[in-house]
Amino acid sequence: MQRGSMAGCIIGMLAITHLCGAEEMIQPQRIVNCHTAGLLPRGMYEFECSIYPNGVLGAPGCGTQFGVSVGLLNRLNLGVSYGGDGIIGREAPTFNPHIGALVKYRLFEETYFWPAFALGYDHQGFSGIDQSYNGYIFKSPGFFLAASKNYCIFTKAQLGLHGGINYSLEESNTVTWPNGYAGVDLGINEELAVALEYDMALNARDPGIEPAHYDNPLRGFLNTAVRWSFSRSLYLEF
Repeated sequence: MQRGSMAGCIIGMLAITHLCGAEEMIQPQRIVNCHTAGLLPRGMYEFECSIYPNGVLGAPGCGTQFGVSVGLLNRLNLGVSYGGDGIIGREAPTFNPHIGALVKYRLFEETYFWPAFALGYDHQGFSGIDQSYNGYIFKSPGFFLAASKNYCIFTKAQLGLHGGINYSLEESNTVTWPNGYAGVDLGINEELAVALEYDMALNARDPGIEPAHYDNPLRGFLNTAVRWSFSRSLYLEF
């Protein structure tokens, strides 16, 4: 895995959302991989399936993760996820060592001048286990603080600006500072949306490079996504 350019993986995500209350606009909970301040409204749940290449270079098959999130309260979301490498393929799969847990709470609502803020904890990484520190290759976010501000442009297109900081508990004995990220999503119409994010990866390093460099914000991960919503309850994202 090389850093400093686009991350070499494509993630397909299928999500099913069930609306139990009033008709409301569903906010994106993530830019691509990084969290936004968006939440599921109370009484809604989301199921997602992510597919990605195995974390070990040259390993056959694909990794897969499944997750469920619930809007327990208007300001509180809870979720769990689980998966592993090689689930799709001919070799025996290697499952994640832990079940991922998500807790996300909206601190402040968005206003005309100020963004929304959400505080949370996410224990789910992906792309296999890095044996050098027994954690995910793409580390779990850990504790995070996210901010989001949305705008309406050209009367119908929706533009979202997002940013945040996070502190992963993986390899915390080596990496003692937080990570940062920023991104944007654009709803072109009621079906199509695109997103772009830059994860500074201040808590990650290039494998095989010594001494280890963890604190260069120019050697991060650039992720892009295209989201196609079939309906209010189903979308596919690459």
